[in-house]
Formats: sequence, C-alpha cells, structure tokens
Amino acid sequence: MVKQLSLFKQSSFNITRELKECMAGVVVGSGLSREEFLDRMNALADRFGVRLMKGNGQGLTMATFEKWLNPADKDHIPSPVVLPVFCEVGGSAAPLQVMAGPVGAMVIGEQDRVLLQWAREYQKAKEARRIMKRLESEI
Repeated sequence: MVKQLSLFKQSSFNITRELKECMAGVVVGSGLSREEFLDRMNALADRFGVRLMKGNGQGLTMATFEKWLNPADKDHIPSPVVLPVFCEVGGSAAPLQVMAGPVGAMVIGEQDRVLLQWAREYQKAKEARRIMKRLESEI
C-alpha cells in the first residue's frame, strides 16, 4: 500500500542540513571528544568491515568527519552505510529518524517495538473475542 503524501504537511526531502546538525548534536551529546568519537567509529567499522570512506583510505579522517558535521558544507555528505556505525557510537538513532521523517516513517527503539507488538497482539485477541461472542450467540 502506497501512502499519499500531503502537499501541505510535507517536510523537505533535502535533509542534508538537518542531518548534519543532528549528527553534530549526537557527537556533542555523546560525552566523547570528536577524536574519541572518530576513533570509536573507525574501530567499529573495521571490526564489521564497513568502509567509511571511498577510495583507498584506511579509515575516516578527522577532516572528512568535520565536513560531515558542518551544516554549511553541502559537498561532503556521509553515506547511508556509515549511519549505523555513527548511531551505535553516538548511542542515538536520531540521524536515522531524520532520514525516515520525510517519507512519514518513524524510527523506534526496542521498548517501543515491544509495545507496538503487544498492541498488535492485543488487537488480534480483541477481534478473536468479538468473533467468539458472535459465534456463541449462534449456538
């Protein structure tokens, strides 16, 4: 099923500035210095075989990392494959939410996932009770 997008409530699909501002906020909120954050990103990416940069570079450089966090720099945008590593190091899925927002999606954490699953199962049980009650009246 395709969701019809509203012309009046539509956020911009150009999320570059918002994404970079969000990422910079995650770094600040992490309690790590930029150097520590970068070192942890490189270590995690290396451990899981994720390439943070194009080309022959061995890891993400501070210069590129700074450009990714600079909202005024429109030429250096992190690849989507980088974001899971970034989010893990920063302890926040906020950058993924920035990406999901314009299409009406929402990123939820484990607690909300469990609550959503519970609500779906509750609705199924409620419907089953309704059907059972109707069938019982026919007996």
